[in-house]
Amino acid sequence: MQLAKKRADNLALIDESGAVAALIPLLWCSDSWTQEHAVKALLNLSLLEENKALITNAGAVKSLIYVLKRGTKTSKQNAVLVSC
Repeated sequence: MQLAKKRADNLALIDESGAVAALIPLLWCSDSWTQEHAVKALLNLSLLEENKALITNAGAVKSLIYVLKRGTKTSKQNAVLVSC
């Protein structure tokens, strides 16, 4: 998801591809590596203002709360930074 971090046009394209909806279930993953990367990807996508509502509407809030309760330190830190 480095593409998301670098360019705003990439952020929009990634969302149009359905990436946000695909990332939400990964927040519930018991594999910490997968969960950390899913949170980081959402964090990068949230850098584009238009994506914040999409992330919220995709149901990310409940999933991010789960990460805050059960995730690794890195996952928790990044979950806090996702601005929905």
